[in-house]
This record gives sequence, structure tokens and C-alpha cells, in this order.
Amino acid sequence: MRPIKLKIKGINSFIEEQVIDFEKLSDRGLFGIFGPTGSGKSTVLDGITLALYGKVARDSSNYINANCDSGNVSFEFQISGAEKKRYLVEREFKKDKKTENAKSGKCKVVDITGGIPEVLADSKTMVDNKCKEIIGLNLDDFTRTVVLPQGKFSEFLKLEGVDRRRMLERLFNLQQYGDDLSRKLSFEINKEKTENSVLIGQLKGYEDFSEEKLKEREELFEQVNKELEKISIEVSELEKQYENQKIVWDLQLELKELRCKKEVLENKREEIESCKEKVFLGEGASKVMPYIDSYEKTINDIANSEKEKRNFEEAVEFSKSQKEKADIQWQECRDNKEEKLPDFIIKKQKAEDALKEKALLETIEKEIIIMKKDMVKLGDELEKKTKIMEKLSGEIFEINSSINQAEEKSEQLKIDGSLKEKVLEGARVKDKLEDILKLKNGNESKKLRGQRDVEELQLKERELYKSFEEKQKIYEEKKIILENMINKCPGNQNDIVALQKQLLEAKEKWNKYHEHTKIIESANEALKDYKMSVQKEEAKKILLEHSIAELKTKIKELEIENLAYKLREELKTGDVCPVCGSTDHHRENIKHKDLRDDKGIEKGLEANEKELKLIEENITKGKTNIDICNGNIEKANDGIAALGDDFKNISVEELNNSFEQLKKAISEYDGNKNKLEEDMKKLLEEKHKLETNISTLRSTINEKKNQLKEIDSDLEKNHEALKEIEIVYDCLVKETGIMDFKAKSQEILACEKERENLLKDLKVYRKRLEDAELNMKALEQESKKIENDLTKGNTAIEEKTKIHNEKISLIKNKVGDVEDIGAVLIRIENIIKTIEDNFVKAEKIKEDKEKIYQQNNEKLIAVMSRLTELHKRKAEDHKNIDKNLELQGFKTIEEAKKNILNVEEIGSLKEYIERYSEEVSKNNGAIESVLKKLDNREIEEEQWAKLQEDKVKTEEKYKELNESKIKVEEEVRIIKEKLFELSELLKKKEKLDRKLGLLGDLEKLFKGKKFVEFVATTRLKYVSIEASKRLKEITNGNYGLEVDDNGKFLIRDNKNGGVEREASTLSGGETFLASLALALALSAEIQLKGTAPLELFFLDEGFGTLDDDLLEVVMSSLEKIHNDKLKIGLISHVESIKNRVPVKLILTPAEAGRGGSKVRIERS
Repeated sequence: MRPIKLKIKGINSFIEEQVIDFEKLSDRGLFGIFGPTGSGKSTVLDGITLALYGKVARDSSNYINANCDSGNVSFEFQISGAEKKRYLVEREFKKDKKTENAKSGKCKVVDITGGIPEVLADSKTMVDNKCKEIIGLNLDDFTRTVVLPQGKFSEFLKLEGVDRRRMLERLFNLQQYGDDLSRKLSFEINKEKTENSVLIGQLKGYEDFSEEKLKEREELFEQVNKELEKISIEVSELEKQYENQKIVWDLQLELKELRCKKEVLENKREEIESCKEKVFLGEGASKVMPYIDSYEKTINDIANSEKEKRNFEEAVEFSKSQKEKADIQWQECRDNKEEKLPDFIIKKQKAEDALKEKALLETIEKEIIIMKKDMVKLGDELEKKTKIMEKLSGEIFEINSSINQAEEKSEQLKIDGSLKEKVLEGARVKDKLEDILKLKNGNESKKLRGQRDVEELQLKERELYKSFEEKQKIYEEKKIILENMINKCPGNQNDIVALQKQLLEAKEKWNKYHEHTKIIESANEALKDYKMSVQKEEAKKILLEHSIAELKTKIKELEIENLAYKLREELKTGDVCPVCGSTDHHRENIKHKDLRDDKGIEKGLEANEKELKLIEENITKGKTNIDICNGNIEKANDGIAALGDDFKNISVEELNNSFEQLKKAISEYDGNKNKLEEDMKKLLEEKHKLETNISTLRSTINEKKNQLKEIDSDLEKNHEALKEIEIVYDCLVKETGIMDFKAKSQEILACEKERENLLKDLKVYRKRLEDAELNMKALEQESKKIENDLTKGNTAIEEKTKIHNEKISLIKNKVGDVEDIGAVLIRIENIIKTIEDNFVKAEKIKEDKEKIYQQNNEKLIAVMSRLTELHKRKAEDHKNIDKNLELQGFKTIEEAKKNILNVEEIGSLKEYIERYSEEVSKNNGAIESVLKKLDNREIEEEQWAKLQEDKVKTEEKYKELNESKIKVEEEVRIIKEKLFELSELLKKKEKLDRKLGLLGDLEKLFKGKKFVEFVATTRLKYVSIEASKRLKEITNGNYGLEVDDNGKFLIRDNKNGGVEREASTLSGGETFLASLALALALSAEIQLKGTAPLELFFLDEGFGTLDDDLLEVVMSSLEKIHNDKLKIGLISHVESIKNRVPVKLILTPAEAGRGGSKVRIERS
């Protein structure tokens, strides 16, 4: 990935849009980003990550500038592969008003490789995914690859043990195979063990269920089912017989009711006949009434029409007189219009013509005034031009004089060329002589400073070595303390895990114990409730059975009594009784019972039998529930017995306290151990730092001594050069006789400068003369033109004055000596308008009055015509009334009005009569239907009672068998469900055991992070090979980098026969170079995940800590490694490094009132 252009606006310290052109910035391979703290150096990198991933590497969401409501980034970059492709990513971020955090707005990624841009994605998620797809790296990998924190890699070069492994985990993103995987594995093992314990407990609850028990219950179910089928056939046959006899019995009862109803209907016949007569008379009166209403309405209309006739006669007379007055007035207005109006129209035309002429006259007067003013201006302008021409003539004379003087002086200032060359040579030799003397004095001062520096550095070296020995002594003491602490270790994580496992098992057993106890208590309470419920239902059953028996006895008595009553009813005096044989019958001693009482008792019996059936079902369910509760209690007791008594010997609280104490002791041990190891690590670091500083100081002392030798050599060269230059200088003095070449040189230069200025002045004078002459010529031409314009203007004024006088005469001929022609015209127009308006008004009044007269006359004629028609209709209506009264049987109108009924009353009476007729018809039809259905069939009460009793007994037997079937079927279902659940649990247990075995094997495999170390070491070997190539390239083959079997870095010193050196023995410059090579190799390794090579990276290094010589080595190394495919950017706020970078991006921090940070590119 190669950056092309970045645009930032409203992000962090940037307010206005700033554009960074990476093509210009990186065209020399090496560039730097410089600026003070807070100027926005890191925001440049944030802009790239915001564009590509929608967030910054620091995971901040408050990156929009406080003075902006939104921020924008636009990033153009190139992917270099087999085919080069260019992309543009644009994103907008808006500030949340509540939280001040940034929210993603519009965004898109565009392919701009070809001529036509192609939008690849335009939503946040799609743009994020597309950028990851194009580059092939996520945000973490990208930031680790693009920005190389050099100090971290120099630290990594020297790290060992746990710290090195942790850093490798972070760099290669191996946390997922280390602590993360161990935590997940431990969590999964604990979860599966807990599930296994739960399963074991669940399996114990299924010990009472087996295939043998299921087979036994199924055989019992088959037996009960066969008996039930047999009794079911009997019930069905009895049901059919019962239904047939019930139909006969019900039809007999229905026939009796219908015959009673027929007698009631016969009693209402007279009332119905009276209603029919009322309906007949009411309908007749209704037919006559329309004729009576029409006659009375005609009489009323005649009276109203007579009144209207009188009103219209008066209106016609009044409108006639008004019409005659309007005709007279209209005649007067018409005469006035025809006689006076034409004269006023002619006068109006003349006034309009005069008004137009007056407007032209005023225009001519204005034009004459303007022309006269123009003539005055032209005269003034001619006078000015004349004065300017006189002034220009004087200036031309003065310029000519100045030109002559300057030419004479220029000739006087000319200098001989050969003298000038010797003087300038003498000045140069003098300067060189002074430079050599200055260089000689500087080298002597540098030599004295170098000698002092060597003495100071040697003193510092001795102090550092003393400090190193002290640190070594403290480190050894702490090492002994650590060994003693390890020997007295209270335990490890395995001890905690074992105790925790014991605690979990105890908790689990106590929980199961409490659970089983709770089940027993709950089942006992439910058992108590079920037993009480069954007792109540059985008590109800006894009462109901007693009630049913009484009702059955009562029904039997009623049937006997009714049978006796029927026999007695048919016995006549003298007949022999078929029961007792007596011929004397006393009816008063026989009780009569209504059949309806018998039917009510039967319904009560049926309701009680249904309630009894429901109670019996409840008793069966209750007994089933009691059996289930007893089964649950038995299972719970078995579960408690299976737990044993061992877990009761020690309480959970005691185990928990032991666990917490061990955990605390191990935690304190780990804390003290870690603190001691941290102190030792710091001492080790300080020791390494001191070793490095001592090594660096020794290198610096050697370099300073070498510099002193070079200074002595330079001083000798300075002395020889000084002798040679003094000989040349003496020769020049003899040839020219000049002692001070510098002063003479200044004098010659002054003369030449003065002559050069004179020549410049001459050029100016000549240009001024030329311009003045051109101006004079132009002024003469302009003056001549003005004189011509004056002549033409005066002639035009005379012609306009003549036209003016002619117009005044024309106006007088049209309207006379009138001043305000407009007022005269208005007055004439008003008179014309008045005449025309009066005529129009009179004509309209005339038309309106004629129209009113015509309307009144037409209305009068219509009323008179209507009166004639009404009188004719009155006579006809009277004839119709007499005729219809006779037809409907009425003698007078009053008699018809007396018998009138409204429609509702007639309808109500008709409906009442129809209902009666329908009831009679229906009742007769029903009696006939019942007799037909009976078809001479008959059933006695005793037969009906016996049939009911047989049916009830058979149904009770069927119910008992059905209850037994339901109970057995429920038991079979429960056993099947439990056996299925048991098989599922056993399958689950088998899978769980297999999974626990695999998890145990994995736990052994990943114990102690052995897997992480293996992966990290393997990748580190590949990194070391690449780093060694880089280091050889940077150091011209002087150094190489290798890794031993323990993953420790070793430096191969090829200058000293390829000897292996530890990283801690390297000088500051050597450490920097080795660290840089390692950083580049690690960056390349991380990039292997990506799909596109990164052609730019930023090196964030504290260059201020390096001296000039080391800085020179570093810069030279960086110059060697950059190329067309790899650009290097340095990020620093140190000013001293600026001069060593060819291209710089300078960031100016934000200033209050002047905007945000600004960027500019500078070149050295």
C-alpha cells in the first residue's frame, strides 16, 4: 500500500482542510514529520487509520475538534501488485450533541484506476470490510506494520524469559493460543464437569423405571381394554333401545300438551271476529279519506288564490306609473347625448393634441439647456489642454539637459580593466589568507576541547563501572532471597484447583440433599391435600348416591300412582277393577299426580347422576396423584441415600475458609515473588544499561582520541597552505603598488556602481522624453477635436431654438393662451363622462321598470287562471266524496272520520289475527304429526323406569373399567417417557465422557504455554533470517543476527572473525542498527497476513538521545535501506534532525483566533 494524498479537516488540532501530498513528500525516499508537541504529528497517522478503518489506533472517540461540528478525511492510495490500482476513501464524522463523541456519517470507497470512478462501497460496514479486503490487514496489524516504535524493538532485542515470550505473544498476536486459550479451556472443563455431576444426579432418579415394568403394565392395559370393549357393546345396545323408547315416551307427553293448547285457542275465537270487523271499517275509512282531504285542500287553495289576485292587481297599477316616469327621464337624457356630446369630443381631441405638443416643447427646452452646458464644458477642457501643453514643453527642455549631464559624467567614471582584475585577485588572496588563519586557530581550540573531553569521559567511565559493581552485588543478594522464597512456597494453582473441586462437590451434594428434602416436603404437602380432596369427594359421592336412590323411589311411586289414576279414569260404575275385583269405585280417595312433576324429578335425577360421574372421575384422578406423590417421595429418599454421609462430616463454610486461606497465601506468595522478580528485572535492566553506557563511553573515548589525531594532521596542512598563500600576496603588492587591496577593490566597485546607476538614470530620462513627446502630440490632436465639437454644438443650438418657437405658436392655435392644458382636458372628459353615464343610467332604470311591470302582469294572469281551475276541481271533488262514501257504506263524512284508524293500528290488528290463525293451523298440524309419529306405539311407565335403571348400571360398570384403563395407560405413558429420557441422558453422558477425555488431553498439551513458545520460536527463526539480511545490508556485511535454541538473539561480529556476541555487549549505535533491522523484519512478517505490500512506514524514535556521530551512522543506514518500493518517514519534534532529512513535513500548531494546525513541505 502506497499513500498518494491525505486530506484532513476538523480532526483533533486540524480545523481547516489540510492536504498532505505523499508523492512529493516521499519522492526522495526519506522524509520527516516535524513539529512541536500538540502540533498534530500523530493526527497525520490517525487520519490514515480513520479513512481506512473508521477509528484511531488509540481507540478514542472524541477526536473531532472542539470548534467543529463535523470532521472529514479523504485518503488516496495505490496498491502495487501485478496490476497497479488506485483507490480513494472518503469519510465524514459528526459530533454527537450529548456525548461530544464522533459518529460515522457519509462514507465511500472508490476505484479511480481507470478514467471513470467506480464506487465499491458506500456504507460504514461495507467500507470497513472493503478496505480490509483491499489491504488484507486489520487495524492492529496495520498500526504495528506502519509505525515502528524503535525503542520497543531495542528492548525486545535484549529481553529474555517470560518478558520476551509476552512481547512475542503481542507482536505475533498469539494471545489467542496462550492465556486466552488456557482460560477458555479451563472454563470449558469446569463447565463440562459440572454438567457431568448434574447428569449423574439425574440418572439416579430413573432407577425405578425398567423395560420389565413397562411390559407388565402393557399386559394389564390389554386385559382391561378387552373387558372394556365387551361392556361397550352392551352399553351401545342399551343406548339404542333407550333412545327408541325415549322418543315414544316424549311423543306421548307432547300430544297431551298440544290437546290442552287446542282448547285455549277455541276460547279466543269471538275476540278475533270483533277484531276483523274493526279492520274492515278502518280500511274503508282510509279509502274515503284521500277524497275528503283533497276537497278541503281545494277550498283552502281558492281562498289563498283570491288573496293573491288582489295583491297582484295593486302591484300592476303601481309598476305601470313607475314605468311611464322612467320613459320621460330616458327621453331627456337621449336628447342631451345627441346634441351636446359631439362638440365636447372635438374639444377633447384638440386639448390632447396641444398636450402632446407641450410635452415635445419641454423636451426641446431640456435638450437646449444640456447642449449649452456641454459647450461650456468643451471650452473649459480646451483651456486645460492648452495649459498642459505649455507645461510639457518646459519638461522636455529639462529632460534634454539632464541627459547631456549624465553622459559627460559616465565617461569620467570609466576604469582600466587590467588594473581591476589584479585588485580583485589581491582581495581574494587576502580573504583566503584570513580563512586559513581562522581554520588554524579553530583546530587549535578544538584540540584543547578534545583533550578535556577525553579526561572527563575517562572519569565518567570509572564512576559507571563502580555503580555497575554495586548493582551486581544487590542483584546477587535478591537472587538468594528469591531461591529461599521458592523453597517455602505454600502451594500452586493445582492445589487451589483440587481444593476448589472438593468445595464444588460438597456444594453440589448439599444442594442435591436440600433439593431432595424439598421434593419430599412438597410431595407430603400435596399428598395431604390430595387425600383430603379424595375424602371430600367420597363424602359427596355417598350423599349423592343416597339422593339418587330417594329420587328413583319417588319416581317409582309416581309411576304407580299415575298407572292407578289411568285405570280409575277408564273404570265406569259397575265395571270390575282388574286389581282388587271391586265394582264400587271411590274417586275421591285416588291421588292425581301431574306428569310434569314426574318429568322434573327425572331431570333432577339425571343432573345428580352426571354430578356423581364427575365426582367419581375426580376421585380416580386424586388416587392417581397420591400414587405419583408416593413414588416421588420414594425416589427422593433413594436420592438422599445415594449421596452418602461423607459430605456431612465437613461443612461447606470450613472448606470455603480453607480454600480462601490457601488462595490468599498463594496470592501473597505470588505478589511477593513477582515484586522481587520485578526488582531483579529492573536491576538487570539497570545493569545492562550501565554495561551499554560503559561500552558506549569506551567507544566514544576511542573516537575522541582518533579525532585528536585528525586535528593534528589538519594543523600541519594549515601551516603549509599559509606559507604558499603569503608568497602569492607579496608578488601582487609589488606589481600594483597597492597595500590595501580590499579598500581599492571597494573603491573600484563604488565607481562602477555609480556609473551603472548613471546609465540606469539615462535610460529613465530617455524613456521620459519619449513619453513626454508622445503626450504632446496626443494633446494637440485632442485640442483640434474639441474646437470642431464646439462649432458643431453652437449650430445645433440655433436649430433647436427655431423648432421651439414654432411649437409655441401651434399650441396657441389649438387651445389659446391657457397655462394648464391638462386641467382643461380633465374638465372636458368629466362633462363627456357625465352625459354618457346619465344616459346609461336612465336606460337601465327604464328597462328595470318595464321588466317589473311585465312580471307583475304575468303573475296576475297566472293567479286568475289558477282560480278558474280550482273552482272546477272543487265541484269534481264533491262528486267523488259522495260516490266513495256510498261504496264503503258510510252515510256522512263525520261517520267516516269517526271509524278512521292509522296504519299501525290496522297492521297490529291484522298481525294479531294472522298469529291466531297460524297458531290454530300449527297446533292442528302438530297433533296430526305426533299421532303419525307414534303410529299406534305405546310404552308404560314401569317399562320406561326399568329400561333407565338397566342403562345406569351398565354405564357405571363401563365407567369403572374406563377409569382403570386411563390409570394404567397413564402409568405406561410415564414409564415410556422416563425410559426415553433415560436413554437420552445415557447418550449425553457418553458424549460428555468422550469430550472430557479430549479436554484433559488438550489441558496437558497447552500447560505452561509450551504451544505458544513453539509457535513464537518458529516464527522468530524466520524473522531472524530476514533481520540478518537487513543488518548485513545496513552495515556492509559487518554484522549478522541469529537466534539460539532458547530464542535468544546473538550478534555475529564479522569484523572480528565471525565471533558471536550477546546483544547486551553492543554499543548504542550498534544496538540501534540491530534493533532497526529486527523492526523491519518483524514488520515484514506481520505484513505476510496482508494482500498488498506496504511501501511506507514511519519510524518513531527518540533521535534526540543520539550524539552527532551516532546520528550520522543512523542516517547513513536509513539512506541505504530506502528505495522506490520502500519509503521511510521519521516522526520527531527534535530540531537537530531536521537538517539531515531531505524532505520535511512541517506542522505549525493551532493558535487562538488564527485557525487550527497547518502543514507545509520544505526541502533541504
